[in-house]
Amino acid sequence: LEAALVKYMGILGTEEGQTLTAPQPWKGREEEVFRLSFAAGSKSATADHIVDDTERAYTIMGFPSVNRWGQLQADVPGAVSIDLVGGKGLALLPDTIKSGAGGQYCKEMHVSRCMSVANDIISNRLFEEIREKRGLVYSIGYSWRPYRLLTGGYCTITFMPKFDQVSQSVEQVKQVLKSILDDGFTDEEFEGSKGPLVTKVRETEKQNVFWVQLMEDLGNEVSPKNIDCIRQVADHYDSLTKEQVQEVVRAALGHALDNLSVAAGTSGPEAPKLPLL
Repeated sequence: LEAALVKYMGILGTEEGQTLTAPQPWKGREEEVFRLSFAAGSKSATADHIVDDTERAYTIMGFPSVNRWGQLQADVPGAVSIDLVGGKGLALLPDTIKSGAGGQYCKEMHVSRCMSVANDIISNRLFEEIREKRGLVYSIGYSWRPYRLLTGGYCTITFMPKFDQVSQSVEQVKQVLKSILDDGFTDEEFEGSKGPLVTKVRETEKQNVFWVQLMEDLGNEVSPKNIDCIRQVADHYDSLTKEQVQEVVRAALGHALDNLSVAAGTSGPEAPKLPLL
């Protein structure tokens, strides 16, 4: 148990008054070790066709985004750089918790919590528009990879389009993403995402593993995480408004359409007659 706590917390005091310290091979090399590089600008690549008995198609669209704390550090000329750490530059950042017992609002986790609410909204919108209404894909999903220590993150949209509709699917996904960034969410979409998330957090707060996971990176000097980040978690989520989430999404994803990487591949007895992208 002691070794597990050292792994999660970094430093642990012992009964003898001594200190156990987890290995820190990155010490003194933080800028080098935790840098995440993205090339600038838009690009696309097409995978080779694979000969197979069954026709299939698969597409992945990705773009750089912020890490858990709201940072995307540019590493090459022309690359996107974003700094929302601690709510920097956000006009709708609250000062107090509006739910539960109230109290001071944890600004360090604001971006992460807003993006967590937005994840389900974006996924559901893509599913509804691209699969249900347009019938272009068999499945589709959106995900955000928020690194804890690296200086950025990334988002992906993956889907299985119909064999002869790869290019059309890509263009329609771009249109849906643009609509989300330009027009935002509906009240129904927002409540449909936030409500179940708050309920889930209130339930998991009763489990020991939840608190052990929350302690991860506390005391780590390269992480902004502090004790305020692990208190009243459900109340923090419940305090969020649609406008606050939309502000963060536009700030963190507004560059997406200008920085897309698109890869598509197919399999089948014969290659598609039209270019995939």
